[in-house]
Amino acid sequence: MSERTSRGSGTGKQRGGGRRATTAGGAEPTGADGEVLPAPDDRVLLFADSLQERKQAQAEVQHQWETWVTCRVDREVFALPVKQVQEILRVSALTRVPHAPFPVRGVTNLRGYVLPVVDLRVRLGMPAEEPGPRHRVMVVHSRGRLIGLLVDAVEQVTQIDRLAVEPVPDDVMTAQSFYLLGVYHVDDSEMAILLDADKVLQVRDASQ
Repeated sequence: MSERTSRGSGTGKQRGGGRRATTAGGAEPTGADGEVLPAPDDRVLLFADSLQERKQAQAEVQHQWETWVTCRVDREVFALPVKQVQEILRVSALTRVPHAPFPVRGVTNLRGYVLPVVDLRVRLGMPAEEPGPRHRVMVVHSRGRLIGLLVDAVEQVTQIDRLAVEPVPDDVMTAQSFYLLGVYHVDDSEMAILLDADKVLQVRDASQ
């Protein structure tokens, strides 16, 4: 062990009065990035290191990233968890079924599977419209079944921080909007409304 002398001083004392471990060549041990490693008794540096480790740990728990798919209905952007979206289809012929429950738009053929298609516009209380070139059917897994959701357009797959999701304002929530999970600022100019894919398909009576 050797003692580091202060620059410009012949006292032979290290700044702070303590002793620091050195390598066999007399240099202080350093980390991979060249940072001087603290000695076991260097309480100031150890304390500083602990603050940085605590900050990093807090940063890790301040985010909970999930992958969602955003879609557009009228002028609003909605989002569904990507793990429940099997695929996205162009709108083909929809066969209307007499006495189908609200808000089923019809059924379509998905590789031999008869897929019921729910009009998300109608489900959200908006007037129905004829599908155009941008309309898509999102094939969603819901409680062991495949159900299509007709939307005006599919926007993008995006990362959403669930810890940054804000609750839906109380003046917007009603007994019929239990499927709204919250709102999320995708960027500075756009906000997405998060939907519970299972609950948005729960229709208890014709008024919902």
